[in-house]
Amino acid sequence: MRRSLLRDAVFAIVLENVLLGVYRRGERLRLEQLAEDLRVSRTSVREALAPLESLRLVSVQRYVGVVIAHWSVEQMCERLRIARTMLVEPPGDGAGTPERFDRRVVADCRSEAGCFVELAAWVLRRSGASVSADWVESQFAVLDVFFTDDVCAANGIDAAVDRRHRVVLVERACAAAERDTVDGCAKELVELVDALIGMPERFRMKASA
Repeated sequence: MRRSLLRDAVFAIVLENVLLGVYRRGERLRLEQLAEDLRVSRTSVREALAPLESLRLVSVQRYVGVVIAHWSVEQMCERLRIARTMLVEPPGDGAGTPERFDRRVVADCRSEAGCFVELAAWVLRRSGASVSADWVESQFAVLDVFFTDDVCAANGIDAAVDRRHRVVLVERACAAAERDTVDGCAKELVELVDALIGMPERFRMKASA
């Protein structure tokens, strides 16, 4: 397996284990143990940990090892809120790109949140906010995985609630993008991101009723 593919595979495994709680918040993991458990080299683990550290999910400390960050569901929602703000008022930093939307970019998304990220990045690039688009795209891996059924369930969220509505919003946003209607796509995405942000709170309210 090519080194880059191995690094990406390790990244995906560690990311999902962090979000599922297999690696607990505040837990310290030895680099050597991680490499042994995953049957890869320490170099592959180090390379995979770099983007996880940039996403603030782990901290790699000298003489200590890998420390799982004290992340929260609220922090995941805050990533979405930031993206929402960018969509509502795109901080234009240049000319918009003439890039046409290709529906294939959402084909491999694991959740509606992943679809949101891909579409929001397209809207921002078309709106001349390339820096914002880059930031939104940098959140793809964590948001796409966090809003999957298993990870949501591990964090006390029922992802099945209102899924049909979210899927319809994704379809509407894609259709608007294919028509090259940037404002129409953004409007659907704002409704979609509001639905995603509301998932944890709605489930808590339902569970406590």
